[in-house]
Amino acid sequence: MMKRVALISQRGGAGSNTVTANLAQALRLIQKNVLVVDADPANVLRLHLGMPLSKKQGWAPLVCAGENWQSAGFESPSGVAFLPFGQLQQLQQLQMSTCRIQFLSELAASLCRIELPAHADHWQLFHFAPSDLHELSPLAQAHQFDLVLVVMTPEASAYSLLSQTIDVLAESGSPQQRQPRIRYVLNQYQPETEISRDFTLVLKEELGTQLSSVVLHRDTALLDSVANLTTVQQFSPSSQAARDYQSLALWCVSQLAAEASER
Repeated sequence: MMKRVALISQRGGAGSNTVTANLAQALRLIQKNVLVVDADPANVLRLHLGMPLSKKQGWAPLVCAGENWQSAGFESPSGVAFLPFGQLQQLQQLQMSTCRIQFLSELAASLCRIELPAHADHWQLFHFAPSDLHELSPLAQAHQFDLVLVVMTPEASAYSLLSQTIDVLAESGSPQQRQPRIRYVLNQYQPETEISRDFTLVLKEELGTQLSSVVLHRDTALLDSVANLTTVQQFSPSSQAARDYQSLALWCVSQLAAEASER
């Protein structure tokens, strides 16, 4: 069985690259087969998954050139399959900005058709750019994302954008299509600061059960792991961050198990 999860930051800097890479690694540690697709033109996710800095190929430049995107596939040292976005030339950037949603839709549809071993539990994680927020709801419905994770931080700027974010994600492409389960994840929590604690309580009150019960702490081990082109589970398995992501992986599994039982 395949499960599809979309991840997106509520705004730039919320940390969806970090969350995507480390969630993928945590899922691998509980014996899930994981494919990560980077749909963000910033092309930063590769730095978290062990991809050499010199390697600039990705699915986007191949699609723009009319070539086979599958040749862009990469596997992290810890066994996470990965499709990097890649680095676009100037003309390709114009082409991608014009046809971005079409290209993403075709890629997502192609990945749905891949034949997978029936005995394994397969997860596909799609990492989107914050600018995709307005397009995410119809895209998620059309390509049957089981879960949409919106990464946000416990601070004033996130709270000020909350109602707008909820309204955008509530827009539906078609009432006949299955609605994706939308959940919010708090990242960069600092329990030592009053502001972080206060806004965490406020967001819990506002979002209720839509907010993940797992809060991701701000941890210097995450910065060190990125500097070493790896995930925090590989770099510092005993850290607070590594424990957080293992909890988040288990929470995601439980969320989708609950959804399956409701059908």
